[in-house]
Amino acid sequence: MKLIFADAASEDYLYWQQQDRRMLERINKLIREAQCEPLVGIGNLGS
Repeated sequence: MKLIFADAASEDYLYWQQQDRRMLERINKLIREAQCEPLVGIGNLGS
């Protein structure tokens, strides 16, 4: 699966790389979970 960031998301991702490694690890975990099982996982779908 190819991961594509919107411009704003790319800027945010770069920000977290520089500012908070713990938050970046959480973001990466959410991305991996969404790629493996998009309908279930640790993220909140907002429903």
